[in-house]
Amino acid sequence: MDTEKRKHLRFNPTDISASITIETEAHIEKQVLAGTVVDMSYSGIKIRLNQPLKEDIENMEILIALNLPESGVPVTIKGMIKHLNETTEYGFQYQDIKEQEMDQMMFECIKVSH
Repeated sequence: MDTEKRKHLRFNPTDISASITIETEAHIEKQVLAGTVVDMSYSGIKIRLNQPLKEDIENMEILIALNLPESGVPVTIKGMIKHLNETTEYGFQYQDIKEQEMDQMMFECIKVSH
C-alpha cells in the first residue's frame, strides 16, 4: 500500500474553469489556453486544458486565472508546470501567493468539492 507523501491534501472542486497564460521569455508572444480545474491543494493545482500546449514549457513561469466559485472574485496566480500527466492535463505549483489569499481561495473551492 502506498503512503501519501503530499504535504497538503488535494481536493476536487467541481465546475471551476481556469485559463493559463504563457509568455515567451522575451515577452514577444503570448499563449492563452482554457481548461477545467481537476484538483487542487495549498501547494498546487491540476488543470485539464481544452487543447494541448503548442510547445514544451516545463519549468516556465505561467499565470493561472480563475474565478472563485461562490463569490465570483477573479484570482490570478503565478505558477510553474511541474507535472504533465496526459497531453492536456498539467500540474502547476503556485508561486508568490500570500497565505491570506490562499486561505480565501481554498475556503471557497473546498465548499464546491466532491
